[in-house]
Amino acid sequence: MHSKTIELERFEEEALEKMVSVGLFSNQDEAVRASIIKYASDLGVISSGNLWSDLNKQKKRSVTPEQLMADLEAIENET
Repeated sequence: MHSKTIELERFEEEALEKMVSVGLFSNQDEAVRASIIKYASDLGVISSGNLWSDLNKQKKRSVTPEQLMADLEAIENET
């Protein structure tokens, strides 16, 4: 993944913070990436069919129920 720096107006920054604080996204990076994809799709720059196709090609993590429980317990112990 590549890194980019962008400058935001105050109202854009506030909107971004609000999207995260209300729980729509887990962090600002995720919110920005989703917003770019949504806007590109709305403009017709990318097609939703291609998005789903690309998502389905991504390698998925196979997790056993036991590993999931262990991962969740580890997260709970961090807090």
